[in-house]
Amino acid sequence: TTLSKLLESNEQGNVIRGTGDAVLLETRDTYVYASAGRLVATVGLADFVIVDTPDALLICPKDQAQDVREVVKRLKAKGLEQYL
Repeated sequence: TTLSKLLESNEQGNVIRGTGDAVLLETRDTYVYASAGRLVATVGLADFVIVDTPDALLICPKDQAQDVREVVKRLKAKGLEQYL
């Protein structure tokens, strides 16, 4: 994906960002953002986006990342803008 091409990945194609910790087992081509004080652990994933922040967690297949717009729309409709 475009994001993976822009960011440096490890030998399994994973991109790990954030100030938290990540342990990825049998995981490939996955983007992980871990917040400080948090651990993100994966087993057997391929082609996912995981964003863990202090107040929200997003997990989706990379090929559906564009659908995050719909999540944003629904959060706004429910008055949950604090998660945006």
